[in-house]
Amino acid sequence: MKSCKSGSIVTWLSLLGVCLLPTTHAASSPSLLPQPVSVRWTEGTFELSPSTLLVVSETAQAEGDTLIDMLKPFLAYERAKDSVQQNDIMVELDTSLQKGLGTEGYKLKVSPERIRIRAAGRPGLFYAIQTLRQLLPAEVYSPKKVEAGPWSVPCVTITDYPRFKWRGLLVDPARHFIPKADMLRFIDLMAAHKFNRLQVHFTDNEGWRLAIRKYPKLAEIGSRMNHSRRRDDAGRLVGGFYSEEDIKEIVRYAADRHITIIPEIEMPFHTGAAIVAHPGLGINMGHLSTLAPEQRWGKTKGLIAPRPKTVAFLQDVLREVMELFPSQYIHIGGDEANTGHWAADPEMQTQMRRLKLADAHALHSWFIKQMDSFLTENGRRLVGWDEILQGGLAPGATVMSWRGTAGGITAARAGHDVVMAPTSHTYFDYRQAPDETGLGRNVIDLQKVYSFEPIPPELNAAQAKRILGGQGQLWGELIPDAKRREFMAFPRACALSEVLWTPTKKRSFPLFLRRLLEHRKRLNAAGVNYRPLDQSLIETVTVSAAHVD
Repeated sequence: MKSCKSGSIVTWLSLLGVCLLPTTHAASSPSLLPQPVSVRWTEGTFELSPSTLLVVSETAQAEGDTLIDMLKPFLAYERAKDSVQQNDIMVELDTSLQKGLGTEGYKLKVSPERIRIRAAGRPGLFYAIQTLRQLLPAEVYSPKKVEAGPWSVPCVTITDYPRFKWRGLLVDPARHFIPKADMLRFIDLMAAHKFNRLQVHFTDNEGWRLAIRKYPKLAEIGSRMNHSRRRDDAGRLVGGFYSEEDIKEIVRYAADRHITIIPEIEMPFHTGAAIVAHPGLGINMGHLSTLAPEQRWGKTKGLIAPRPKTVAFLQDVLREVMELFPSQYIHIGGDEANTGHWAADPEMQTQMRRLKLADAHALHSWFIKQMDSFLTENGRRLVGWDEILQGGLAPGATVMSWRGTAGGITAARAGHDVVMAPTSHTYFDYRQAPDETGLGRNVIDLQKVYSFEPIPPELNAAQAKRILGGQGQLWGELIPDAKRREFMAFPRACALSEVLWTPTKKRSFPLFLRRLLEHRKRLNAAGVNYRPLDQSLIETVTVSAAHVD
């Protein structure tokens, strides 16, 4: 779109299809999720009609396009010559809001005359548009073109900003490959709930899903597997990987929705697929070279040997990863390493003596520090699961605490940034009810997720600032496809989005449930295969609503 003389983009919103009667809003306070910081409802409505103008400041064109895309199933657009001062939607950057709201905060005001969206940064404009979307009929979430009529948008004044800067989810194409189209759809669902980090577990024992130019065998051979060992009609193991162009498209698509892709390249453990492709990376794995690649699976121990050549190999991989992913953070895993394999290996014993290391745990720490130094030298920051704490870390390293919150507490007290991702509340691959399928013995239901508090009470105010936020994990062992992924993610991700966005004092599980009942209409319109709410929860909301009314 080109700018007009005034430096603004002005677009007519004209209806497609047959006009229906105006949509009547069900209540004076629509269901907003996550709950904004400040909401003040006022009398009246803004009538969105064929004569409504979209006015976008020159610096906010991308977010204006987002708004157009949001309404595309309903409306067509025709550029106008001039702006007006009423019956319009204004989208503008206002740097004066930076101090109070940051780049992700926004102000949204709906009056009978106009809708005005302001933010200091483009992310804030994007999140304001997501909130405006929730003020419209649920059908706006449908990917299909449907008939619609003039819409009545309730008048409201909203000031909003997120509690945490890291609001993440993790997906795991290493265990079961996630086709690019499914990845893009998941990014859309994240954006609608104001998540801003997607960690992608690209590599593990079951599969290597990322094309690396210098070592093409990693993808060509290392991708021929998945967790369920499925085979195609020709008897070949089912796998898959992302080309360089696939990754560029995914990264760009996410960035347009203000989501950063955090690549995770597991090491030193969970590296079985890499060892299948390059047996020389492992401990005494030379014999694998005599076997066909499909006979190597399950024989690798999953643990690389941290010899100098292996370190250089993996740093080469990270160099290409940094080319593909602009993220400041690069995740290297670092978890669950069975260092006993090193302790029992003559070559690794010699390596430990050469480096003057006390034991195999010290060798693990040495290896992590090689990657930490390499990433730091290249202007990036290492992220790893809380096992990377052993032996000390460089100041810039970030700890993702998964074995409860203890690792995060230790890291924050030591001056490290922390992302809380404990199994107790954020492992969405765990079952949602005792009789359901899922990993682990614990049940993580909707209320459990909503009760999650990323900042432990053991931390003082200065240490608490080290908590960047939290993240929900969708490990892929029992998630073979998009349908199952959505079932395990939603509505638990709805609860987590509010935990990470909304101030603690604004949170209430009963009120969240009441809003979630309405929010289900949006999920339905988007075709999300979410887990139905338990009848007991619905009854609780019904009784609560009757009491309030």
